[in-house]
Amino acid sequence: MARQVRRGVLAAFALMAIAGTALAQTATPTPATPKKEGKPVTWIPGGHPNEVGPNGPAYENVRKALEALTPEQRKKFQENMIRWMNLSPEEKKALRDREEVRKKFMEQEINAAIQESGLQLEGERREMFAKRYTEGRRTIEEQLRKEMNEKRKPLVHELVSHLRNEFASESVAPTTTPTTIQTASPAPTAKP
Repeated sequence: MARQVRRGVLAAFALMAIAGTALAQTATPTPATPKKEGKPVTWIPGGHPNEVGPNGPAYENVRKALEALTPEQRKKFQENMIRWMNLSPEEKKALRDREEVRKKFMEQEINAAIQESGLQLEGERREMFAKRYTEGRRTIEEQLRKEMNEKRKPLVHELVSHLRNEFASESVAPTTTPTTIQTASPAPTAKP
């Protein structure tokens, strides 16, 4: 369930970027813009003509994708859209750049996995491998994040208890050394 919600939120974020771009475009064509049988056409960044308006294919795809979301996902999408619209151009660029770096890193990881597997994959089979690798990797990363959070909890609790005891007395002298917390360490090995 959480995985589906995360996918939905990621899809919603992608849709938000598409919707934001589509909404930011003007609906009136420039004088040099060609027309297709009475339908308005405009130039999107990059110089390609694109049909616009509520009946355009970009809007139709966004509308269908939004309708496919659950009410919770739609609400989250709306919140994200509002946050996105309130970002400064520099913040939007930073997020786009970060996403681009993430995509490039994942592409490198996928290529390394294919090379490590020894498989010669092309076209559709390569895309399927990449999709399955990405899904599996996401599951692994989520599991590791949960494990680290579980390991962190008792250590933080121990730290807070230690600090509470240290600061509970009225005559607390500032310590010059950082507080150390006992962590599990490997057993010492016998030297031959």
